[in-house]
Amino acid sequence: MDIRYLQTLLDVVEGGSLAEAARRQNLTAAAVGQRLKALENELGVVLVRRSGPTVRATPACTRIIPRIKTIIAETALLPSDIAADGLAGPYRLGVISTALADHVPSLIKHLQAVAPDVDLTITPGSSAHLFDLLSRAELDAAILVAPHFALPKSVRCKVLEQQSFAWVTPTKAASSDLPLIVYDKTSWGGEIAWRWIAQNLKSQNILCEMDAPETVASLVAGGAGRAILPIWAGLSNTAGIDIEIIPELPKRSVVFAHSASPIDETCQAFFNGKTAL
Repeated sequence: MDIRYLQTLLDVVEGGSLAEAARRQNLTAAAVGQRLKALENELGVVLVRRSGPTVRATPACTRIIPRIKTIIAETALLPSDIAADGLAGPYRLGVISTALADHVPSLIKHLQAVAPDVDLTITPGSSAHLFDLLSRAELDAAILVAPHFALPKSVRCKVLEQQSFAWVTPTKAASSDLPLIVYDKTSWGGEIAWRWIAQNLKSQNILCEMDAPETVASLVAGGAGRAILPIWAGLSNTAGIDIEIIPELPKRSVVFAHSASPIDETCQAFFNGKTAL
């Protein structure tokens, strides 16, 4: 059985269509259909049902999906098993948006130098989404905001930095009564800021809410409103804004969450040696 065909089936089920699976694998829809047919013939069971462009897994397919994920994950580990130091094969790293520029470029250069056989894939996303992927073994590690709940024993965390929160306002504000652009209060970092806002601001004139601190900062720089944001390196370099730290607001912890594989340990050693952290 070709492992690539199993990945194709997984992409069809997760993407919900042959077209989406074809896009993910850089194949034609006809080629995807042929792979599914080959799997069905080999297993002797119907795996998907089509309804127009939509494809759904059959009950039999749903039952074998967990095992397929395990097979694919275990197969991906073969290069690192073969390598004496374990520094080879695919490595899936999730990263929140504000850490992409702050931490990822230097980490990529480091891995190129010390672990050239590592095939690094970066997945951006929110902390909650990345942690969910990590807990389901769909990521190997993640840089995210520290969760507010106890971590499972299988996950280790290295604190990369503690970020203060600050009022962010336009440098040339036309008015001191600008509306709030809220850092999504349901996000792991945004909820910290929102608790302070709810307790300390009598008037909450909200323009909009989003889990995109960089976009919020850009809107503030353009004069659209004001915001309370964590101070990451990129924010300090944003033109057109003033930053005033709120000392009584708890800081946002950014952590490297991982399971202590050889590649994880190499990344952590790199973070331990960064003088900026």
